Amino acid sequence: MASLESPDFQRAFVALSYMVGRRDAELLEPLRTPHDDARAFARRLGRPERERRAEVLARELSRLAATVEARTLK
Repeated sequence: MASLESPDFQRAFVALSYMVGRRDAELLEPLRTPHDDARAFARRLGRPERERRAEVLARELSRLAATVEARTLK
């Protein structure tokens, strides 16, 4: 199980939070001590250009899907 403090978990949390409608500071609010990676990711999701936000989110979701897939294959 991933640690709540791990950068991977926190980036995944931010990505899924974004997908359910959280924005800006709300993305990091539930994390006790947000990792620098999570903060940077949340900042990138706040860019004004929709296409850039979509690219950033898609990249992270692809990474998350690959991680989940790798775990289910074991």
